[in-house]
Amino acid sequence: MSKSVVIIGGGISGLFAACICAKRGFKTTVLSYGQGALAAAGGIIDVFGYDEKGKLIHDPLEHINSLPSSHPYGKIGAENVEAALNTFLKLSAEAKYPYKGDVHKNQMVPTGIGTFKPTCLTPPTIDGDLINHADRIVVLGFKGLKDYFADLICENLRRNLPKSSCEILSTEILLNFESSSACRDISALDIARKLDTHVGYLNFREQIKSYVKGKTLFILPPVLSASPSTDLLDLLDIEINAKFIEVSAMPPSVTGYRTELMLKNIAEKLGVEIIEKAHVFASEVKDKHCSYVMTQGFDRIRKYSADHFILASGGVFGNGLVTQMGRMYEPIFNIEIDVPKNQQEWSHQYLFTGRPQPFATYGIETDNTLRPTNKGQLLLDNVYVVGRALAGYDFCFEKSGNGVAICSAYHAASLLE
Repeated sequence: MSKSVVIIGGGISGLFAACICAKRGFKTTVLSYGQGALAAAGGIIDVFGYDEKGKLIHDPLEHINSLPSSHPYGKIGAENVEAALNTFLKLSAEAKYPYKGDVHKNQMVPTGIGTFKPTCLTPPTIDGDLINHADRIVVLGFKGLKDYFADLICENLRRNLPKSSCEILSTEILLNFESSSACRDISALDIARKLDTHVGYLNFREQIKSYVKGKTLFILPPVLSASPSTDLLDLLDIEINAKFIEVSAMPPSVTGYRTELMLKNIAEKLGVEIIEKAHVFASEVKDKHCSYVMTQGFDRIRKYSADHFILASGGVFGNGLVTQMGRMYEPIFNIEIDVPKNQQEWSHQYLFTGRPQPFATYGIETDNTLRPTNKGQLLLDNVYVVGRALAGYDFCFEKSGNGVAICSAYHAASLLE
């Protein structure tokens, strides 16, 4: 009889861990509650963007070898990081939503304000290298779309790209929506769903084709389909004879939504049971061994037993870690986190200081197998911690969030016996 694993959390680390566990033959259950951080992270895989002095990292995998053992990458090891990222690339290709990038190279991708940020792996709709080969860049906006400013992107691209490289201009198009959408702001997801329809696509195509001259690149918000598919991108490439790239946009992000759907589709095909709205609130632990966790639903308390448990519930932002005055703890397994009692020591005086913030590095200490520890002593022998709940890194400053999520999930899932 195959062994079982329960994964607490349905974000990128939880779903990826589920895929690896299922591929290894484990009976896998995911307990998911609320929206994961994928919508905020945008579906791009930042592995390591900047060192502790704010210097740009060109080869993230090489830099990992220089990190201290307290960093999650230091516990996982560069070899396992590379294996995790290559496995993710392979899974996405098999799902026909092939991620782009090289684990030894950061690429610069455009943001929603026209600046550039370093990242390692990107969805197929975000290929930063296309900018370097364009003779003409057209920044597309959509009338009624909030929090997207084509003129600002255009202006900053002119500043950030060599002046002689290509012509850069912006324009705005109008798509017709149903009356039910008229009384609220239009979102990128609304537009993506519209472009997935035949009428919406034809309307879009007719409005943009006159802008194509030479090697034209269209830069637009994340609207090229609501599903994890390249069909729309491929069709535009053929019928318009131009290239398209989405910006790395502010949340909620359609690119993150697509990646979540992709991982869920892969997991379900592998036989993973995903239970939604399952709020895990407690566990049963005896002699450092967890026998089950408990969820509170609409009807009653349920117990989920397993041989192994993977904690992928996120950090403070996702309520995976709880803070009180002078205290931080993990609520399911009651793991106390070592933080200064004086809360003024949790951060620098100013938020943007050009260096990591202490509070961002707080999390659960683990051994090299990612099992929780306290002052070097093992707390739980069959519970593994992955993703944002891990201590020792500032995902925002480093630009390492989804990289740590994926690599820790792979490492934990690979160690189960």
